[in-house]
Amino acid sequence: MKQMYKKVKIMLLSFVAVLFCLSINAHAGKIVLANDEWTLSNSGFFSPNDPGVFATNVGSWFTGGSTGNFLAYSSNFGLTQSSLANAMTSAGNAWTVSTAVPFTLATLQSYDAVFLSGNSASNSVLIDYVNAGGNVYLAGGTGWGGSVAEANQWKAFLNNFGLGFGTYYNGIAGSIAIDNSHPIFAGVDHLYQNNGNDALDILALDPQSTVLVSYNGHGLYAVYESYTPPTVPEPSTFVLLAAGLAGAGFFVRRRKK
Repeated sequence: MKQMYKKVKIMLLSFVAVLFCLSINAHAGKIVLANDEWTLSNSGFFSPNDPGVFATNVGSWFTGGSTGNFLAYSSNFGLTQSSLANAMTSAGNAWTVSTAVPFTLATLQSYDAVFLSGNSASNSVLIDYVNAGGNVYLAGGTGWGGSVAEANQWKAFLNNFGLGFGTYYNGIAGSIAIDNSHPIFAGVDHLYQNNGNDALDILALDPQSTVLVSYNGHGLYAVYESYTPPTVPEPSTFVLLAAGLAGAGFFVRRRKK
């Protein structure tokens, strides 16, 4: 009798566990939007700036705290120079700089994140990548085609996640103090800027996208962290669960008689 009751109990608990797993938030990807590419260039790696800490923080935020495998899909100096590569690899990350790899969803999904600046890339692939759980760092201010063309180059991708680039270069230059508690700025006091595209939050009421750091009214750094709302089981699922519990109770009562 006790063994039979125990088996029924285990089956019901397993069923409840499955429902619980279905209801857990399934996190999609993250985006870090930087107004300017000079931040992570060799020129940005001088006191009092902390670009190495910032870059490794971004990588850690993307991966949830572990080291990662990252692709810098760019020929722009802001992502291809030695100081950034040394910072990322010294922290235990794999850091690949290449524009020769196919820019497809399958390729990007072999990396924990893609870092972009300057070189154009498929906006639709990036949208699919983030929706599938991929992460993107994108820096503006590169001068490729001018400020309007640069903003429009990434518009479809960024607007899909409530972000955007300003259509003019903001003229902000120098080491800018950073005062924000977001994990990507942990231990970061200053970061270098040199005339970037403003980072915009175009959906102010959406808490998933936000500008974290501004200077004189210009957005310098913004993020997007998406998630899938909890899955609500179908009513029929709850009916089955209730029927199972009721049946188990009836069965146990009958056995006791």
